Amino acid sequence: MDYEHIVLKKRGNVSTLTLNRQEKLNAINRKMIEEIDNALTTTRQNREIRALIITGAGRAFCSGADVGDIARHAAGAPMTVRRWTQMIHRAILAITELEQPVIAKVNGLAVGIGCSLALSADIIIAAENAQFSLIFSQIGLIPDGGSLFHLPRLVGIAKAKELIFTARKVDATEAQRMGLINKAVPAETLDAEVENLANQLAEGPTAAFGIAKRIMNKGLTMDLSSVLESEASGQALAGTTEDAREGVMAFLEKRKPKFKGA
Repeated sequence: MDYEHIVLKKRGNVSTLTLNRQEKLNAINRKMIEEIDNALTTTRQNREIRALIITGAGRAFCSGADVGDIARHAAGAPMTVRRWTQMIHRAILAITELEQPVIAKVNGLAVGIGCSLALSADIIIAAENAQFSLIFSQIGLIPDGGSLFHLPRLVGIAKAKELIFTARKVDATEAQRMGLINKAVPAETLDAEVENLANQLAEGPTAAFGIAKRIMNKGLTMDLSSVLESEASGQALAGTTEDAREGVMAFLEKRKPKFKGA
């Protein structure tokens, strides 16, 4: 598929999905959603890709939804708005369910659905000058894109309510302090920080990462005994992989394992 609003590039075992509507600060329109969904399918199906980076081109990560595009397609009709929202929700769910680790490289503004997109990643690294905001209340809407799921789990329900109700912008340093993101770094080192982490993750046991992600995602709404049972089943499955066999041999031979992601 030829992309108009995103760029998908693979370098080694790491793929980078870049939102690329710089003139709109990478605001998400209907076409971009379709392209993101296609790129995620491509990533999921390519066993050579063992880590995914999501970022934005230019000076923003993502400025949210393209309100003009929504208005043209939805025109205020509730069912049409619902379908538009469900399209982006499929992409959000696809990100959280990817076997490969996903890093959000937040290079600038991440607001509205752009913030939700970042929160759906496994790890968020942001430039210190990046800003995050759930601005939905400013236009009389509620957060979507999984923010009502991810945000309270990251920062706690009280802080989540504050951020949602006030719609205030939070810089990366404060975001790290409250647990919203993993790390804030100087803008000039952002690329190197993310590349190093992505390469490290791409050398890891991809299947085991995927199993652990699935259990953690489900475990947020399960009791301990159910999580323990899922861990037992997941461990049995992970134990059948080539990476597990390699890991055991490397441990016995006192060397660094060479995982293949299988």
